[in-house]
Amino acid sequence: MVYKSKHFAIQPLAEGIFAAIAEDGGSAICNVGLVDLGGQILVFDAFLTPQAAKDLRRFAVDRFGRAPQIAINSHYHNDHIWGNQVFAAGAQIISSTRTRDLIATSGVEEFQWYSANSAKRLESLHVQYQNTQDKREKQDLLLWMGEYGGIVEALPQLTVCMPSITFDNRLEIHGETRTAELITFEGGHTASDTILHLPQDRIVFMGDLLFVRAHPWLGECNPLSLQNALRELRQLNACCYVPGHGPVGACEDLEGLIDYIDHCHATARKLTETGSVTDEAIKALQIPEIYREWKISQFYATNIRFFCERLSSADSGSRPS
Repeated sequence: MVYKSKHFAIQPLAEGIFAAIAEDGGSAICNVGLVDLGGQILVFDAFLTPQAAKDLRRFAVDRFGRAPQIAINSHYHNDHIWGNQVFAAGAQIISSTRTRDLIATSGVEEFQWYSANSAKRLESLHVQYQNTQDKREKQDLLLWMGEYGGIVEALPQLTVCMPSITFDNRLEIHGETRTAELITFEGGHTASDTILHLPQDRIVFMGDLLFVRAHPWLGECNPLSLQNALRELRQLNACCYVPGHGPVGACEDLEGLIDYIDHCHATARKLTETGSVTDEAIKALQIPEIYREWKISQFYATNIRFFCERLSSADSGSRPS
């Protein structure tokens, strides 16, 4: 059976293990994992919208004969948790303790902002899309239009469902045929990020600790902590690493993100040392060829600005956030 959704494409990874890879223009936005543990079905992350989550739930029922009984939230960002309500009736939602706290605090602020601003933002994106001929910009705008369009559609019925089970550091979930390991890292992408490791199958669902062929969002990370997490996870020697955004990756993609972080730091250091830290100078930077075809290109300038701010804080004696 070929399953079709405008929000994501299903990619089999092993018997009973699937990655749902977000499609540009849909309202999934992030990638999600679906795993048959044997006797239990697990979903890792829940997409941005209930619309996308409903399609995945339908696929799970068609493929396994049941909806997921376990839903994992990798971190608190809306594109990974706002589909929770689709799974909540029949599944326990699990996150790290810190992630649950962030959903209840920063997540509430995020919900309020998107509730107030999504319609106007969507209108602005449509205007930008019509007025640009740049292929890469159109590709990025398609992603954002899918995000804000999906939120506008979902808002009348959207609720934020909180995790009901929390853990610190590590948690193992044992099924009849395989074991899932949840491992949490602090300061990687957010204050708390959980990955799903399937050791018997050598598969890791990375959440937003990994972006593949897409510029990552580094605005809440501790760069060294993120690089250390990537080095540690590389030692798992998995056959595939499923990112939060982008196609399924491998060990070299973890190394590539480590190098990207080094590049952003070096670029920001050069701007700082030459006294060129201005919005105009940052916007004028050319994305290096190695990263030029990566999606979400606007994050490049955002990441350089983030590193400049960290360096400025360090130079002034303040502790970087």
